[in-house]
Amino acid sequence: MKERIIRIVTFTLLSLLFCNGTLYAQSAAIKKMRGQATTLRNEIEQKKKILLSTEQDVYSQLRNLRIVESQIKDQKALVALLKDEVRTLDKEIKQINGDIKLQEERVAQSRDEYAEALRRARKYSKANNKLHFLMSSEDFKTLVRRYRYTNEYMDAHSRLAESLQAQIAILEEKRTELEATKAMKDESLKEQEVVSADLAKLGKEQRSILDKLKKQSSKVKAEINKKQQELNKLNKRIDAEIERVLAEERAAKKRAEEAARKKKNAAKSASGGKETSKKSSSYADDAGVAEMTGSFVKNKRKMPVPITGPYLVVDEYGTKNVIEGKGNVQINNKGVVLEGSRGAQARCIFDGRVTAVVNDGSYHFVLVRHGEYISVYCNIVNMRVSGGEKVKAGDIIGDIGIDAKSGTPRMQFQLRKEKQTLNPAEWLKM
Repeated sequence: MKERIIRIVTFTLLSLLFCNGTLYAQSAAIKKMRGQATTLRNEIEQKKKILLSTEQDVYSQLRNLRIVESQIKDQKALVALLKDEVRTLDKEIKQINGDIKLQEERVAQSRDEYAEALRRARKYSKANNKLHFLMSSEDFKTLVRRYRYTNEYMDAHSRLAESLQAQIAILEEKRTELEATKAMKDESLKEQEVVSADLAKLGKEQRSILDKLKKQSSKVKAEINKKQQELNKLNKRIDAEIERVLAEERAAKKRAEEAARKKKNAAKSASGGKETSKKSSSYADDAGVAEMTGSFVKNKRKMPVPITGPYLVVDEYGTKNVIEGKGNVQINNKGVVLEGSRGAQARCIFDGRVTAVVNDGSYHFVLVRHGEYISVYCNIVNMRVSGGEKVKAGDIIGDIGIDAKSGTPRMQFQLRKEKQTLNPAEWLKM
């Protein structure tokens, strides 16, 4: 009987441990999703500081369209996250209900076992009380053995009673947990309704702006053509600056190799014709460059956006339709255009070295080298860095210039691997 009681207690505790482990994993998933939702909500609130323009000109309406599209994108992401949360909560509720049912069965079984044990104990005590059982021992050794047995038997009963109480307490905890989880689900569902309503309003506003722009298609096309020309001029100037930097690095490498060759020949002559080998160093074969390149790649999608505070992606990388359904109105961008709030600054996305600072009237941009990669920060005023300076991730490059038409800080950011352009959205934590 004693062994049976011990087996019941052990099995119950192990089973409860397994169930709690399953629920812990699910609760960790909920905690992670709730953290992501909080971050997204904060971003949405921050972006609300970037206000829609009341002007009706094409430039202002195109900007308004980007703001609304960005808000719709964020709200859809929040809805998707809330739906995932509800699905996970449903699984957790199902798991808790299963645990409660199992626990109720165990409590009932334990009660039956304990009641049976008490009945047997009472029956035994009537027929043979403990003192009589001990005193009827044949010898002292038997008496000691019987004494130990009766104590262990009573201890086993006590453990079973304690286990039963513990199981009842855990059952109540499960029921409390179930109610709390259901409340979390209700909260998520209510928020879904609110966000979905906001989405409907934004969708209506988006359609209104699109209707206005479609009625002014010729003006839209003229505005985009003008913008594309400005971007092309900027890209040409950036390409020229990058080519200058690369040419200087090639020349420096050639000089280093020539100096190393002369040094090697001089050493060979001094040693009586015996060759000595010593590796030369240059930008291209410097181990530090390879290390920086590898480190940059490892941090893909982890690097911060190059603008402080709330921001809006005004133009994305690549060739895009400006207006939905208007395939002939497109713009090609070699980077991303970011709009921020008043006081926004440009910040470095990763450790590197400033290789160029251009501030010649029409163009104001900074190039930062990260091994084989180059980050480009455009429309920077009050620059805080200089050529050759080493910078760290998060260091301020300078203030972002004010766009004359929108009256807000706006910058173009590009990412290159030497001359090849890359999509910043695939590298930054946007």
